[in-house]
Amino acid sequence: MTTTWTGAAKSLVDRIEAFVYSSLDGEPLEDFDALALDVHRWQREHDEVLAALEEAEPTCWQEIPAVPTALFQRLDVGTVEPEEAAVVFRTSGTSTGLRGVHALRSTELYDRGATAWFRTCVPDAPTEIVALLEDPAQAPDSSLSHMVALFGQATWHVESGVLARGSLASRVRNTAAPLFVATTAFALADWLDGDVPVLPPDSILMVTGGFKGRDVQVQEVDLYRQARRRLRPDRIVTEYGMTELSSQLWGLPDAPYRPPPWLEVLAVSPATGEALEPGRVGQLRFFDLCNLDSTLAVETLDEGLVQSDGSVILYGRLAGAPARGCSLVVEEGWNR
Repeated sequence: MTTTWTGAAKSLVDRIEAFVYSSLDGEPLEDFDALALDVHRWQREHDEVLAALEEAEPTCWQEIPAVPTALFQRLDVGTVEPEEAAVVFRTSGTSTGLRGVHALRSTELYDRGATAWFRTCVPDAPTEIVALLEDPAQAPDSSLSHMVALFGQATWHVESGVLARGSLASRVRNTAAPLFVATTAFALADWLDGDVPVLPPDSILMVTGGFKGRDVQVQEVDLYRQARRRLRPDRIVTEYGMTELSSQLWGLPDAPYRPPPWLEVLAVSPATGEALEPGRVGQLRFFDLCNLDSTLAVETLDEGLVQSDGSVILYGRLAGAPARGCSLVVEEGWNR
């Protein structure tokens, strides 16, 4: 998609793109801290929500005020109005029924960053994709479907939250080529609740989304065990992302998530908001350079710890936090 950034914003885009590609080579062209502060200053000048949150000029990226994900459900967070955006991503909702909105004037930074980190973390991923997700043509506000479509030629097998078992089985059984199977945890659990075909050799299964819904809880260990035994993928990879961010973390079922160099993660005390030392469990904040159109810093209701190398161990939602996420689409289909 053609960029519509101009002036100072276009200069920031160029710097962010240079940081993305140079950091993957191990030698970023500039300091994350300096670039993050410049991005934040520009965003603050163009977004009254950010301006209202700031009490003092931040001197480092950790001090940049983070926007809670709940505000994306109630306010126009960002530097572009939804009606002027090239794309508007929306969350699948929460148990409150509200949907978060993330408007982008261009998907350029999102697309380049997502693709670059995916190719780094899953370099041998098949380009034939089977997605237990809704077709982005039918769900253009799904950031997850948008992301998966970047990775290859996909077929889509969820319609209005309902798994299309017939087309899914036919697609898998009628190919001998390795497949990249992209699914949420709830869609995978739904699929495994019936007859499933064995995947072609060298296939990779990608699982994303939470394991706790509004009314249903999926047991993570059991789900992966069943998937390995019945689908027989070459391996399983995990993805952690959210509508309010433009970057993603990748991992394995029994390993921490790896953020890209342009995404810093901080665990903070839920009570005080103060940053915690690496290895301590807290509420997660994300500082995403590719989030130029909205806000660099996003505070979630997810709980986890950040290790000394920057990788993240996710524990799930904070106690009492409402269920949310892409898996809820399929849970809603179950409840029809």
